[in-house]
Amino acid sequence: MRCPDCNKFVSLEFQPPEVDDLEYDGQNVTGTVRLTRTCAECSQELKEATLDINAEVDAEWAEKHDGHNISVEFDPEEIEEGGGRYAKSYFGAGGSIQVKCDDCNETTEVEWSDKVAASHMEELV
Repeated sequence: MRCPDCNKFVSLEFQPPEVDDLEYDGQNVTGTVRLTRTCAECSQELKEATLDINAEVDAEWAEKHDGHNISVEFDPEEIEEGGGRYAKSYFGAGGSIQVKCDDCNETTEVEWSDKVAASHMEELV
């Protein structure tokens, strides 16, 4: 891909996923994860994709903590798959989402992951 800032063809680097709008609605954790690929020369963002988080919390835990103050934390890991000769490349994010009851200090975890084909990432330039 050609970088408009460098004005040459460059390789792309996968940046750490960015989590936005992470919320707990009493049963599900929702939010978005933004994936970006940048120019290896100047770090200009060249491609992006947004993944939607929708992960269901254990029903018993959710019922037990109904009406409590709940906080949610997620530090996703990068997923990079494929890319061999004639193979599709996939980029994504995944990991454990920590859902914590601030009133009684109990925590549960929800596993979530998603990925997108590199060819389906939106070009920013």
